[in-house]
Amino acid sequence: MSESTPPRDPEAPAVELIAVRADNAGPMTLTGTRSYVLRDGDEVWVVDPGPKDPEHLAELLVACGDGSRPRGVLVTHRHLDHSAGAATLARQLAARGGVEVPLWAADPGSLPGSRPLPSTLEGDHGVVGHVIHLPGHTADSVGVLVDGGRLLSGDTLLGGSSTVIVPEDGGTIAEHLQSLAILRAMAQDGRIGSIHPGHGTPYENPLEALEAIDAAIEHRHERIEQVRRARTAGVLTLERLLRAVYGPDLPENLQKAARWNLRATLEHLADGH
Repeated sequence: MSESTPPRDPEAPAVELIAVRADNAGPMTLTGTRSYVLRDGDEVWVVDPGPKDPEHLAELLVACGDGSRPRGVLVTHRHLDHSAGAATLARQLAARGGVEVPLWAADPGSLPGSRPLPSTLEGDHGVVGHVIHLPGHTADSVGVLVDGGRLLSGDTLLGGSSTVIVPEDGGTIAEHLQSLAILRAMAQDGRIGSIHPGHGTPYENPLEALEAIDAAIEHRHERIEQVRRARTAGVLTLERLLRAVYGPDLPENLQKAARWNLRATLEHLADGH
């Protein structure tokens, strides 16, 4: 560990992790976007402020607490259900605390006013969390491994559903599988003890976390093979593939995501995988 990232003070209390769910439930967001507040004494960080919903942002301000010292606002990727409220929340925290509050994104071009992500979130007691680059869902996807082995996974891993790969935002299946492999190794060696996704139900212990990662890897490989077999059988157009892979009764509100996944899978196969 370098001198610029001091170890956490062993006498310090554990970092508090507070989840605040936005009221934006839907086919893509499941029960709604899960925003997270990290509290270390009177210092606070916010991960994925979510949509630009005044009520949700007000709940986040309450979760941060009066008299807290805001240290930064971070988004795990560019999608608006995670990032739309970020700049507003950063300004609100700055106004309340009387200090500048940095806004961080892996791709600053996707979030006006943001700056590149730090590799660690550091407070008065040492490292609060490590930022992990996890491309695949999008090119700029990251996770945050909070002190104590709690992973904020953004949309790299969801709770109770498979994530979508979005080619138009730089998402690729190869990178997604690589990111899942990294998470699997971290779960196996004990660095991940629980997973707290951007949508859906958390995985509260190491076994649940590892099983969720394995299930996501298995599901992705099954989809790749389904598309491969369909193509071999002469199913060539995207619309025919949609019916062949997902069935004729796929709800309309899920078809956009399914087309994204199919496009990503076709690109994966075209690359020789």
